[in-house]
Amino acid sequence: SGLTMAASGSYEAGIGRVDFVLVALTSDPLANVVDRKDIDYAKPPTHVAEAWHSSVPLSDDLPYRLFFHVYDRTGVNLVAYERRDFTCESKEGSES
Repeated sequence: SGLTMAASGSYEAGIGRVDFVLVALTSDPLANVVDRKDIDYAKPPTHVAEAWHSSVPLSDDLPYRLFFHVYDRTGVNLVAYERRDFTCESKEGSES
């Protein structure tokens, strides 16, 4: 029934925007964005800590990739990112 992610980033010259992007890793991940959240900063901080909850239902046994991007104070140039790959597993039928 979705996922929650928290992330932080720093950039001394100032951060203009961060985003969370969830993609399904099928034939074309860029075309398969499942959900996203963009956060713009009017006053560019040098450090941010954000959390995001996606309520999009995820499919069992389908691989996903979740990105956290950090952009410079203009909100254009990517200065850092983190990514996590995962696959959902149903609790039904699994052994404890």
